[in-house]
Amino acid sequence: MGQTDTFLSYLFLLIGPCALVYSIVSTIQIKGFIRRSSEVTGEVVRLERSIDRGRYGYTYAPVFTFTTIEGVEYTVTSEVGSSPAGFSVGDSVRVRYDLANPQNARIHSFFQTWGVPVLSGLVGLVFIGVACNMLGLLHFSK
Repeated sequence: MGQTDTFLSYLFLLIGPCALVYSIVSTIQIKGFIRRSSEVTGEVVRLERSIDRGRYGYTYAPVFTFTTIEGVEYTVTSEVGSSPAGFSVGDSVRVRYDLANPQNARIHSFFQTWGVPVLSGLVGLVFIGVACNMLGLLHFSK
């Protein structure tokens, strides 16, 4: 194994666990948010297009409105965007919002809620697996 391969394997071995820790911390934060939040129905009112990402194009974050159980209406832009857009204007969505801070709200779908921790966890596992394979720590018998 060359010097570059060794460097890459150790880099992957560093990034992998960091991504796993991020996934775990994100999961704990989301579970806390769900415990202290309430769920209502909202509506997607527009799609916020990201800055051009070159050859990867744009991502689209849904902007949604909802009314709290106290009757106050809020408009929030999701922190999670996708390409192609995962929602259309006029879509009815489940919304969870923090009772103490209703501006802290998110669409309660699998990808919008759990996408970041799941994807970062998978990236972490793949990086660890690749690094261990490159370092010869994984042995598969035939």
